Amino acid sequence: MSVKMINHVAISGAKGFVGKNLRNFLSKNKIRTISISRNHFKKNQFPSLNNTSHFVHLAGIGSESIDQKFEKANIETTKIVINLCKQNNIKNIIYLSGLGVSKKSRSSYFISKFNAEQLIKKSGLQYTIFRPSYILGVDDYLTKNISKQILKKQVLIPGSGKFILQPISIDDVCLCINNTLHSSKFSNKTLDLIGPKKLSFQKLIKKSVSSEIKIKKIDLELAYKKALTDINFEYGVEDLNILIGNYVGNHKKLQNLCNFKFKKIESLNT
Repeated sequence: MSVKMINHVAISGAKGFVGKNLRNFLSKNKIRTISISRNHFKKNQFPSLNNTSHFVHLAGIGSESIDQKFEKANIETTKIVINLCKQNNIKNIIYLSGLGVSKKSRSSYFISKFNAEQLIKKSGLQYTIFRPSYILGVDDYLTKNISKQILKKQVLIPGSGKFILQPISIDDVCLCINNTLHSSKFSNKTLDLIGPKKLSFQKLIKKSVSSEIKIKKIDLELAYKKALTDINFEYGVEDLNILIGNYVGNHKKLQNLCNFKFKKIESLNT
């Protein structure tokens, strides 16, 4: 195993949930980071990337709007990142894709992530592609969604709620990325970024909310209709696609590469 030299680490999507946590983690470990935000992409003006050894590409969107489309946010952004790496002699790229992404994907979100993966694999850069399940920690996307519902004293579960998730702790994610920065054994690999515990969405919610909060099931077809027509509905179309996908994997391959034991996630209150 060879050890990689780390200079500065560029992070796109640096203000997002994973980006903020990763910046804090690397800072505590004396690794300097360069933050690249949505505004840099919008203006096509970027900070100096001199002496940067790695690019951690986190920027992207999980749902579309009138102003934001998967093609631009997930695919075109990746093209720009690859060009930035080549222009600045950055040899290593780490990309967060999604668990369940494959060439057979039918979800628009997954298709955009798969196409971004292909761009990276064909770029000639040394890459590590992580396919994460739900990444949980303080202020993560799913926890914020459920917290908003808790304020209304009711949490909606689409369909049966029996679909299986395999969430991972943000602390473990930061450790995995840090290990990847330091070691060439992660090079040119696509790895599931998941925790060791498989549990149903229904069970995750029951373990996360107090007894006075009502848990209500909503017919899946109705949930999709509401996701399409009601901007205030608790779940978007892609949220539902990911939730009901039963996307799981084998955490042991990555755990063995990282050489530490992943945390078992059993509730949103990690």
